Amino acid sequence: MNIEALASIFTIVDGKFKVLMFRKKTEPYKGYWMLPNAMVEKDKTLEETVEECVSSKVGLTALDYEQCDTFSAINRNPYKRVIGVSFISIIDFRAVELHQTYDDIENVDWFEIDNLPKVGYDHAQVIESAIETLKMKIRHSLTLKKIFPSDFTLPEIQKMYEQVLGHDLDRRNFRKKFVKADLIEETGDKSPGTNGRPAKLYRFKEEIENKLLF
Repeated sequence: MNIEALASIFTIVDGKFKVLMFRKKTEPYKGYWMLPNAMVEKDKTLEETVEECVSSKVGLTALDYEQCDTFSAINRNPYKRVIGVSFISIIDFRAVELHQTYDDIENVDWFEIDNLPKVGYDHAQVIESAIETLKMKIRHSLTLKKIFPSDFTLPEIQKMYEQVLGHDLDRRNFRKKFVKADLIEETGDKSPGTNGRPAKLYRFKEEIENKLLF
């Protein structure tokens, strides 16, 4: 039985969640985009495999991974029986640099989760499953602090929630609930907002409780 590890790595850019993928140079699925993935060798754990895979293919190291889901459809690989185990990681894209290091990779890029390119194998399904995990994780304040480690505006966080949850949120109620949670503080600075109106910048407090939000 063949087992592979797959990584759904998410980040926030301008309030929108994006997922990291690479484009294949060779068949099968030449020209398609896919998640970092690798077969698990006999002397490696799933965790070691996903770490080495992401490091060797896109140049990212020292990420925190959480096991997400298992995929066992008989035809998910056109050549052999492969069980897929997916992992999820959320990072600050400003703190990392992508490296195209693998011979079979034509390009590496971030894509909005609601506007994916042509995806190979069953990786669209893997991403969809990871997004469901993402929906649960972003309800927790410690996850939000990890996603937004530096200054942000409240409209940015609201836009992120609306994208992942799939529906609009009332701006006034959102702001009131978020501020009342006592997780953030004003930085004293402002950022250009929509229609040219400056928006207050906030940051998470140094020490916060892991509260369930929304």
